Amino acid sequence: MPPNVDDTGINGLPETVLCHILSFLSTKQAVATSVLSKRWIHLWRSVLSIDFTNIEVDDLEAYFRFNKSLYSVLLSRTSIKSFRLGIRYGGFHFGYIGIPHVAKWVDHVVQNGVEHLHLDVATRVDMPKLPASIITCKTLVVLNLNGFTVNDFSSIKLPSLKILHFESCAFLSVRAFLLVMAGCPILEELQAAHIVFQSENSLANQELKSLSFSKLIRVDMICCYCHFPLTALYNVESLRIEIDKMYRPHDEIPTFHNLTNLKLLSLNCNWPLLIQMLNHCPKLQKLDLSEANVDGDRDGVQENWVDPKCVPECLSLSLRSCTLLEFFGRKSELLMAKYILKNASLLQTMTITGPQHRDYLLSQGPQLHVYSEYIERELSSFPRTSATCQLSFY
Repeated sequence: MPPNVDDTGINGLPETVLCHILSFLSTKQAVATSVLSKRWIHLWRSVLSIDFTNIEVDDLEAYFRFNKSLYSVLLSRTSIKSFRLGIRYGGFHFGYIGIPHVAKWVDHVVQNGVEHLHLDVATRVDMPKLPASIITCKTLVVLNLNGFTVNDFSSIKLPSLKILHFESCAFLSVRAFLLVMAGCPILEELQAAHIVFQSENSLANQELKSLSFSKLIRVDMICCYCHFPLTALYNVESLRIEIDKMYRPHDEIPTFHNLTNLKLLSLNCNWPLLIQMLNHCPKLQKLDLSEANVDGDRDGVQENWVDPKCVPECLSLSLRSCTLLEFFGRKSELLMAKYILKNASLLQTMTITGPQHRDYLLSQGPQLHVYSEYIERELSSFPRTSATCQLSFY
């Protein structure tokens, strides 16, 4: 006689385990499991995560159907730990009438103790404003925002937030961006990409100097035209920035005692700045450099490389990996690469990646291949301090 299906296999697992498994599915998929057996009919209602992503609203029927579904799911929960919403409003009027509902949904999950909040909202009208309830949510641990305008809020308190991601967002001012971070006292990870600032208005110099994110471990900021005080990032272990967009001449560079992974984009042959950074990263193990801006602009680059009088400590004692991105092979770049090979005693790999810009590649034609061979020959034959260092060319 076959065993009872309710007592074996997945049906034999405790309800808490089954709900945990369902939390990895979209809400639509979780609801679909209600047809499996009597035990599963209402199980999805006990899942503490709600996931409505990849939603397209292009007509009135789809608009009303989705709103009804989401409100139904929200009202079936007394506690919500994770809320993921990814929605595209296709028509102009759907954006206008849909955004107020998004704000109500966010307010509801905030009131129900949400810890993980992921919002990706796209309309054919202006970016929606960030719901005010988010910036004083005491329970939020992870906040991921895509496609929102962030106002200058007077009070920002996110005492539990550890991970903050901004993608394609607009801030009314640089000040608003910095104040959001200042309102996250235990923030550990910051990612910001393609951020627009409508005003250059920032914090006062004294306020900038007082900024300190002692818990911050990982920072990744690209396509963010924002003067950001590097001193506030002194404790990070991993840092990826477009240095020409954040750094200003005469800015103070702190000693990054914990930094092991550094990626500098848009360096544009600013060799003195590179040496300064290396001198302030005594434990650096992985270094990635991109000479060109992401748009290929190389105006104002410097052609002179001068070996510094003192070798940075990280080259002598800790650097193990170096990647040179958008490497054009100019004289100064070759001298810089040779300097690293000559002084990085523990270096295990150096990877050279050539320019990726299509227009540049087309303009160079066959001579680019010849020049690439020259670069490879120059660096391959250059003596290296580290006997185990391997060179790779792409």
